[in-house]
Amino acid sequence: MQKRAFTKQKVIISPQNNNSDSTFSATSFPQIQFVLSGFPGMADFKTLRLNYTYEIVNSGDLPPVNTPAVADANNRNGIANSNRVGTASAISQVNVSTGNGRNIETINNFNRYLATIAPQQMNQFDFINTFQGNDPTMSTKSVGGARQLNVPVQVSTPIRTGFLSNSTPVNLSQKGIHGCIINILLDMNQNVIGPYFIPVQDDSATNSLTPVTAGVVGTENFKYKLKNVFLSYDVYVPSDEVYSSMPSSGQMTFNTINSMQSTLLSNDQTLTLRTGIKNLISVTHSLIASVHTNNLVQDGMALERLTVNPQADTSGTAVPLNTAQYFKGGSLFPYNSVLDSSAQALVDNPQSQIIQPAVDSVTLYDSDDTIVNPMTSTQGLNTSQGFSAQQKALPPTQTPDPNSNFVLGVPFDLSQQGVNFSKDDYAIRLQSGLNGLTPFQFGSYFRCRNVLQYSPNGVEVLE
Repeated sequence: MQKRAFTKQKVIISPQNNNSDSTFSATSFPQIQFVLSGFPGMADFKTLRLNYTYEIVNSGDLPPVNTPAVADANNRNGIANSNRVGTASAISQVNVSTGNGRNIETINNFNRYLATIAPQQMNQFDFINTFQGNDPTMSTKSVGGARQLNVPVQVSTPIRTGFLSNSTPVNLSQKGIHGCIINILLDMNQNVIGPYFIPVQDDSATNSLTPVTAGVVGTENFKYKLKNVFLSYDVYVPSDEVYSSMPSSGQMTFNTINSMQSTLLSNDQTLTLRTGIKNLISVTHSLIASVHTNNLVQDGMALERLTVNPQADTSGTAVPLNTAQYFKGGSLFPYNSVLDSSAQALVDNPQSQIIQPAVDSVTLYDSDDTIVNPMTSTQGLNTSQGFSAQQKALPPTQTPDPNSNFVLGVPFDLSQQGVNFSKDDYAIRLQSGLNGLTPFQFGSYFRCRNVLQYSPNGVEVLE
């Protein structure tokens, strides 16, 4: 019988820094470290999953009693995770390095990055699984997530960094990257948990959201926990003959994600960012009012539209985003024209000329895994009067979520080889209805191509 060149194995590893009760949280043991040993094998990171039991408890170690049947702010609790990213909102930072300490990729504000790209990129199974197995037929994920958080829930989710989303198996041995270390830092409680939102639809089919905040503004002091944490992935182990014939040095190409945070304030503002990136593939942005970050009565992962005068407990008044322009070194790029949506007039209508490039910056024109749904993802479309075919109020589970995804961005290179921004600044100019009094946190996520060179002496990231 012919001997197999590679044998596929399932690997399950516990955290290197596991504590006595195997519990990680924002207030105790916020860092989780996994060490993938450098044994002869090719890791298939497409199969990599972070697995854990997710639980929310109050100061008395009791679970919530969420009853999101009606918009009743007097419910005893009213606690949930983001309906954009689910329990993965707990992950604040991910760092990936080689076994000998060479940094490969670090993503700060990972939960916000994930909230920005997941609704456009993540396949339906992974997206729903991150929401604790939520029913995909439910239009409103906030309601289903709140109900399930009454008990501990089992979660299995990918860690979608650029390197860990690589489609090519990675050699972990001494003839590769010498092993791999994955460090995860958890976010603070007030940025992870918040109210759940009851969708309300009136008889004219106009939708709005009512937050239920009884559990976050009272004395419950809710906090989240990750228990029984482990990492799983597939590895292809070569036979002795194949391993001995493998070269001890070489190169591999992969994508990484760089993140930056800025402030958007003016009604006509140009944000100039020096990335230093040699092979920039695309950039994606998301916004949130500064008063809504690290705020228990708001969803810290919301992809908010531009508004004026938002308060800590209110959304403010929506204003239009009229034009967007993208620059490379002071010149319009990749479009040599202004992206103009002001002619579409209504504040709540879709701004396709601006939004479509943003979606393309995430999917890179690959729609195989996209879960974009016009009832929940096309910003503004589902708040228009008369859009619903059924002209009467619907129950919460059937009412479309009016809090739609709002992202900006642009793809630079369809071939995914990247454009050189190492000597040129990247800039974006936005003209809107802002009044200069409402600061927005402006997140920028740059996808770039990198080349890694490995040898018996170690690993070097070349680009």
